[in-house]
Amino acid sequence: MRLRSFVAALILLATPSLALADQDSALAAARSRPGVLDASIDDRGNLWVVVKNANISWDQFANYMCDVVRPHKARVFIAHIVDVTSVGRGKKSSEWKQLAAASCAR
Repeated sequence: MRLRSFVAALILLATPSLALADQDSALAAARSRPGVLDASIDDRGNLWVVVKNANISWDQFANYMCDVVRPHKARVFIAHIVDVTSVGRGKKSSEWKQLAAASCAR
């Protein structure tokens, strides 16, 4: 009985690290895509993808980023595509120029 409790406790302790591993692999996959300069996932499940503004369909790109991170089982609810020129210099994410957003819930 004690062994079962011990094993159950170990599984519960390992769960947060597995979630972080999923998040790390999802970020690596997002960052490896052409045109992506940087990516991050906040604690609210927002995927922020920084790109250089170009003449493409950003709505489709946002949906594509959802497809990229979905197999990794990361906690991502919305993919935001952000212009690189608006990021940095102490600006908050609410001040960034958002090119598109897509819901990753399916």
